[in-house]
Amino acid sequence: MGAYLERTAVKYGVAPKVRTDTEVIAATFDEDSGRWEVELADGEKQWFDGLICATGQLSRPKVPVLAGLDAFAGKHFHSAEWDDSVDLTGKRVAIVGSGASAVQIVPAIADRVRELQVIQRSPNWVGNKWNHKTNPRSRRLLRIVPGLARAQHNLEWLWYESRVPIIFNGFDPLRVGIHAWLRWKIRREISDPELRRKVTPDYKAGCNRLLPSNDWYPALDREHVSVHTEGVARVQESGLVLDDGTEVDADVIVWCTGFTATEYLAPIDITGRDGRKLHTEWKTGPEAYLGITVSGYPNLFMIYGPNTGSLTNTIIFLLEKQARYARLALEHSVRTGAWLDVRGEVQDAYNRDLQNRLAGTVFTSGCPGWYHTETGKVVAVWPGSHIAYARATARVDLAAYETGSRTK
Repeated sequence: MGAYLERTAVKYGVAPKVRTDTEVIAATFDEDSGRWEVELADGEKQWFDGLICATGQLSRPKVPVLAGLDAFAGKHFHSAEWDDSVDLTGKRVAIVGSGASAVQIVPAIADRVRELQVIQRSPNWVGNKWNHKTNPRSRRLLRIVPGLARAQHNLEWLWYESRVPIIFNGFDPLRVGIHAWLRWKIRREISDPELRRKVTPDYKAGCNRLLPSNDWYPALDREHVSVHTEGVARVQESGLVLDDGTEVDADVIVWCTGFTATEYLAPIDITGRDGRKLHTEWKTGPEAYLGITVSGYPNLFMIYGPNTGSLTNTIIFLLEKQARYARLALEHSVRTGAWLDVRGEVQDAYNRDLQNRLAGTVFTSGCPGWYHTETGKVVAVWPGSHIAYARATARVDLAAYETGSRTK
């Protein structure tokens, strides 16, 4: 995917306009000029007519604040900041976490380490992974037959789109069959009954990502691999101490503890109209209109903003729709010389409806994970199909926005 995006950026002339290794620390809307002042980490300030924030959700690693961390005698690092200088061969390794990162890392290192301890906060539903490889003949057909590649893409897209019902509570009668299949996979790939119990979730499949792996359960079932279901209480020189007092000795700790996924746009200090602060207004959880614009912050647009994540289909599709919406709004701003600011009552009504729709989904059924705030407010996922989101963002409803003058 990364290589595809790089090729596309080069092909359409985007790459020369990208400035790398540059951190934005603040953005302030100036009401006199109707423009944004952007401050960089080196002190430089620049002015822009519009601001598009595409900082993503899973970009800021989250390492738990634990007593004794500085006392640990070995190496420790987050999975997203892998330390290649650390040789794991023959080492005692503790993996803290059992989500998407751990599911990939544990099978990859199990053969090299002497002892592997997995600290599991909550188990995940793990399904089969199908790796489809295109053979030379089919690749040639895709190149020479007009429209064939597009048809294949559309069929695959529609297949994933057909999975949308799994996020709704009304799907529960059929979910029983999915649970039976996933439990059968656990029984087939794990011989130890106690380990089977530890890795079997007690929540509905579909309320967080169904992780694909053919190697996760067999790796956990190995002699030198252990799974602990207690949380980490503190760190000590020799390793970890769990909540039940169990001591886990380790030479290396890998934090597979995820990201600060609900802290959208952090740590950028964003100031809007009348000196309002975005992160202060979002203290109970981020909100936006269509996940793209926020009242009080004219001509500010978000890509992958609040409530625009998806578990059923490709996120790239949603990002494209958000980028198109931002482009349409900015084109209007350029034509008219005015900024656009979504009305507060419009944003509030949209989010009330959004939360009402979320109430009928599995995301509010007590799932673990990062899709909601500590108070239970779901802020990460879209409660519908990709087709529905495409329709909602197909045009910019100018009646939903206030306007103001923007100087040259």
